[in-house]
Amino acid sequence: MRMSIVKKLLQCVLLLLISLAAQAEYDASDLDKLFTDKKQRSQIDAARSGKNISKGIRQTSKVNVNGYLTRSDGKGVVWVNKESTLDSHHVGDVKVDRSSIGKNKKVKISVDGKSVRLKPGETWHKETGEIVESR
Repeated sequence: MRMSIVKKLLQCVLLLLISLAAQAEYDASDLDKLFTDKKQRSQIDAARSGKNISKGIRQTSKVNVNGYLTRSDGKGVVWVNKESTLDSHHVGDVKVDRSSIGKNKKVKISVDGKSVRLKPGETWHKETGEIVESR
């Protein structure tokens, strides 16, 4: 009988320690990331659907393909100008053809009706049409 009391006491102490460890990792400043207002929600939904309702789309003069991968579910992800195309085919005004990922180790990129195929590590200067290795 004494052994079962000790065992239950140890279980309680262990449970208490685990809950303290979980609370130590919690940061209240992260709460603002959980809630959005209507404007933020509509921007998030528009970005996910590939539409951009923002009037402040930044104009891109050079495009850098940082890398790409094909996920286990078959979907491709490209990093352009250090931003991911996980949720959208667009990064600013740059459109990425994710179906072209990996063909000849290149990705098709379009900006303002101009298209080019880039390898990871290459930068395309839209005005001049020049493609250079990134540094």
